[in-house]
Amino acid sequence: ELGSLAEHINRMASALESNEAKRRKIMADLSHELRTPLTVMRAEVEALIDGVRPLNQDSMRSIEAEIQHLNKLVEDLHQLALADSGDLRFHFAPLELDELIRQVATRMQARMQEARLQLKLDLPEAPVQLEADASRLTQVLENLLENSMRYTDAGGTVLLRLQAQSGLVRLSIEDSAPGVSDGHYEALFERLYREDKARSRAKGGSGLGLAICRTIVQAHRGEIGASASSLGGVKIDILLPTIATERASVRAQKKTTRAEGDA
Repeated sequence: ELGSLAEHINRMASALESNEAKRRKIMADLSHELRTPLTVMRAEVEALIDGVRPLNQDSMRSIEAEIQHLNKLVEDLHQLALADSGDLRFHFAPLELDELIRQVATRMQARMQEARLQLKLDLPEAPVQLEADASRLTQVLENLLENSMRYTDAGGTVLLRLQAQSGLVRLSIEDSAPGVSDGHYEALFERLYREDKARSRAKGGSGLGLAICRTIVQAHRGEIGASASSLGGVKIDILLPTIATERASVRAQKKTTRAEGDA
């Protein structure tokens, strides 16, 4: 028993040490992410004050772009903070996921064309119904399509596919080159992770979008993962329970609770 206790204590100490290392890394990455747009804005303003750069629309647009990047980072951090504290609110209701996908794709189509990307949909003819929060799933779809639009080479393809399986719905978004190095797919969902930090920052990403997507999908009793795409880029797979599966799970929980109360 003492040996088992010592083993548990050692594992707990290792876990605490690992968590502390992750915390330090997140704080270091976060301070760097916040410092970068602030440094750029300070340099821009000083150049305007010193007369090195003229005060015109181009200089104002440059500063505005950095402010937007900073706002996006702060908003993403706020979303994750709400999730960590359990205050991220969800409003579940019956939803036709295929129709939601069509609406989001329609809104994103013009921007995809501007980026010289072809957005393709592969949706079933029959409606696919879920118990879900429409605004949160819209957030997931927009985040994933935004990632594909940022990091897919011009002239490429983004494919959004929806499949109804036994008790589950599989939603996948995959894009063409470039891809991600083998062994780095799971790390994509880590906070502030970027495989190519310089390239990602230039594209405007905060490194938090996929972490937020995972939080939302898990709140829907679903799973999300990344893998290599047959198109040459990255494939994101999302599995969500259908209405029938979700209701069966709720009924099972109620029966378990009732049995425990009777006991």
